[in-house]
Amino acid sequence: MISYCDKYVQIKLFQDSKILSKVLAYAEKHFSRNYRLSSSILILDDGEIIKKNYLINWCYHAMSYADAYADQQYLKEVLAHSHLPIRIKMVKSSDLLEKISVKIQMLGAYRIVLTLSKRNRVAERYIKAMFGEHYIGMSQNEIYLQSNNEYFWEKIMHFLGNKIIHNIVLTFEYSDFNADDFSFLTAEERVLRQCYAILDSQFGDDFEVVKKRYLKLAKECHPDNFYGGDDSQILDYTTKFHEITEAYKKIKRAGALTYS
Repeated sequence: MISYCDKYVQIKLFQDSKILSKVLAYAEKHFSRNYRLSSSILILDDGEIIKKNYLINWCYHAMSYADAYADQQYLKEVLAHSHLPIRIKMVKSSDLLEKISVKIQMLGAYRIVLTLSKRNRVAERYIKAMFGEHYIGMSQNEIYLQSNNEYFWEKIMHFLGNKIIHNIVLTFEYSDFNADDFSFLTAEERVLRQCYAILDSQFGDDFEVVKKRYLKLAKECHPDNFYGGDDSQILDYTTKFHEITEAYKKIKRAGALTYS
């Protein structure tokens, strides 16, 4: 695991790993200035940046997570700090695990925010890759997702089932969900709840109330309202209108099946 701050670049390695033994041999051979601060910390401070760049680059690509989650931009950021001392931290396997809490909250009908208890690039890259087209962006430690697709909820359930990602242990909080019910919903139930959310409604709302909200939204988003306008805007509202209509049909059909 490689990180950096304004004082040094840090490389965390397992005490019994093959990578560590190679790094120590490289340091002994190529770094004239290396200082052992403790049994687990070695500081390399040499004026030749090319040596540091080689070591950082090699370690980054040799680590197990890099093959699937390599982030070339992050590697460039690390290498930009290679003028600083390199801090080799040797840790036990159990010490390398990092705990991160993820709080899941609804933002209106169409968005969800995942708030990480602390920034972690491996977790961030994993979430971005998992949610793909549902990923909107990130601000500080908050990741924003678009939830206007039935497959989104399947991905959420899969995400909740992954407690360990590489060297990270995830725990989850979902204040806007009923955890006892949410974890055991069928795929059909999750889709139906999303349909209610699309119509700015809560699951279980009276059908007549949902119908009024549907009519209001359908009137606001009908593409005829934007005739002659920007093509991309018309397409957006056309997509929105169909989404609202399909959600209403599914709720209406589910109600008919319930009371038939």
